[in-house]
Amino acid sequence: MVAGLYGLAIGSFLNVVIWRLPRGQSVNAPTWSYCPNCQRRLGTLDLFPVLSFLLLGARCRYCKQPISWRYPGVELLTGVLFALVAWYTFAAGGRWYDAVFYCLFAAILLCVFFIDLEHFIIPDSLSALAVVLGLVHGAVSGFFGSAVAGLFGYAAVIYLIGLFSYVYLVSVLDKRLPALSAAGAYLRENAEDWAYVSAYQLGAVIKPLRRYAETRWGEEPPLEGFTAAEIEEDEDAGGMGGGDGKLAAAIGANLGLALALGSLGFAIFLGAFAGVIVLLRTRRRLGERVPIPFGPAMAVGALLALFYGQPLAAWYVNLAFPPVTAPPAASPGRLRPGAALAARRAGSEILFQFLPKPGNNPVTEAVMQQLRLPVSAEHHTRSLTWHPHAALLEPLQHTPLP
Repeated sequence: MVAGLYGLAIGSFLNVVIWRLPRGQSVNAPTWSYCPNCQRRLGTLDLFPVLSFLLLGARCRYCKQPISWRYPGVELLTGVLFALVAWYTFAAGGRWYDAVFYCLFAAILLCVFFIDLEHFIIPDSLSALAVVLGLVHGAVSGFFGSAVAGLFGYAAVIYLIGLFSYVYLVSVLDKRLPALSAAGAYLRENAEDWAYVSAYQLGAVIKPLRRYAETRWGEEPPLEGFTAAEIEEDEDAGGMGGGDGKLAAAIGANLGLALALGSLGFAIFLGAFAGVIVLLRTRRRLGERVPIPFGPAMAVGALLALFYGQPLAAWYVNLAFPPVTAPPAASPGRLRPGAALAARRAGSEILFQFLPKPGNNPVTEAVMQQLRLPVSAEHHTRSLTWHPHAALLEPLQHTPLP
């Protein structure tokens, strides 16, 4: 309930970010909110989340122009998301700071969703902020290595997809460049983009680095780095821009590599579904190219992975890894299917269940050693503190039995 109320208030600020950032305006100046139509400064009574919108009849108090339903929608959605994230985190045994970090991450994803949906850009500042958020969270929680692996791993996957799609569209279909030249151009532009973003963002703390970035690339950088306009200069050519790769780095830093890759599955499904809807609405023929932003699908996929990634992975592993049975001479017991991975939530913990009891059972002992649990345990279950970065998704290795 408290998280939901905070979410409503923060959702009002997110509306400011969604409106100003893609238009090149400062989020900090002016410090007050104003009507985008008449530019009049809004008073306190105009800024109550959702309530002011309803009391004003969805119109500006001063110019009487209609107010978009997106404003109360973002506020309500932020409130609901904050409440769900907080509830899920505490129900799964997370700490209060886990809830704070993931609520902030969800807020950034909301901004990305609406900005990319309308403007086809993902501002570098949002991705950089999310990367820092994920790394700090990983350091505080003891999963910094997993956050770094997710950052670089998921970004590499998205850039590889972008590379192959760009080479296919430019070289095979349009025949504008040889394949090697197209691949080299894509890699060179994105490498320069990452160098620029790193120098510019770190320059906020390291002033000489900021001066170098401004000297080389200018003081007024594009919102989405330098590759977006070059890679997507022809919308019919398509391909993934640099913004998708940097968003992938942000998602990987916050979810870890395993859940980030799971979010990609959600994103691909959602993107394909959106593509079908766009084709039907625009009456395009199958095979015609229609520009569709992939950032919203990635943002929704990340949220779905946060909530459902581990249960779905456990379900999949149950199917992929059949029951492991010990030889009759060693033990008549049977290990529950996918025991090392089939984690089920019970109360505030994730429980790993083993059959039969540990003790003189090579199958159970082998699995418990893989999970780094004491072999001398006497109970059927052992608990592991919940965290998306926890190594719950490593495949069960079939250890040779005596």
